[in-house]
Amino acid sequence: MPKSGDLMREVKTSKCYLLQQRDDARRLLDEYFEVSYWRHRPGFEVISSGRGGSVRIELDGRAAILRRYHRGGAIGKLLSDQYLWLGKTLSRPWREWKVLQRARRAGLPVPEPIAACICRTGLWYRAALITAYLQDTETLTQRLRRTELKSGCWHRIGLLIKRMHAAGIRHADLTSDNILVDSRDRFYLIDFDMAQVMNRIDEWQWRPLYRFQRSIEKRDRNHKLNFDDDDWQELMDGYQS
Repeated sequence: MPKSGDLMREVKTSKCYLLQQRDDARRLLDEYFEVSYWRHRPGFEVISSGRGGSVRIELDGRAAILRRYHRGGAIGKLLSDQYLWLGKTLSRPWREWKVLQRARRAGLPVPEPIAACICRTGLWYRAALITAYLQDTETLTQRLRRTELKSGCWHRIGLLIKRMHAAGIRHADLTSDNILVDSRDRFYLIDFDMAQVMNRIDEWQWRPLYRFQRSIEKRDRNHKLNFDDDDWQELMDGYQS
């Protein structure tokens, strides 16, 4: 059975399509999905600066993360936040919402989706997603810059990635910036933009792992991390257990 909040409700405004949980009776405004609306309001905080970044907001007294969809790479210089319109169900936030639903049904520790917005202009659309804020967390990268992980943590990260793959979810950007850890050493997966639902385990499962390994090695070159080959072996032992 779907967990509470997994079912979606669509609302059409004069400019945009809004998506929110079916049991959420709030009337959301298009402006809620613009960073400028929140910039000078209580609770606002810039969380990440990459590809447009994420910001922390207070939505009706609840801490949340607002993320605008932005392109990276060369095409991002031309169409930084515009995407070709192929229908709302094929839009970035619609697809990410569906993946988050699947992850939550599988019991994976991922943020709860709260609302999404898709605003179409001709052949293009812009979009944003609001998810629950995971309190008392930092990225795995941040933790490794400060200290090494406690015994058994890398094994549990391997198990967590294994559970995600067993649920048929292929993360498109599995890096140490997209795994969060809290003060009790619990781990969370975030940022499922462009993630795919796979029908079965196959060779695809190794590519996200290699990407994750490269991300740690890259960040280690830029800023020394508390990480070594034994940690990676412990992760792989957890994944293959």
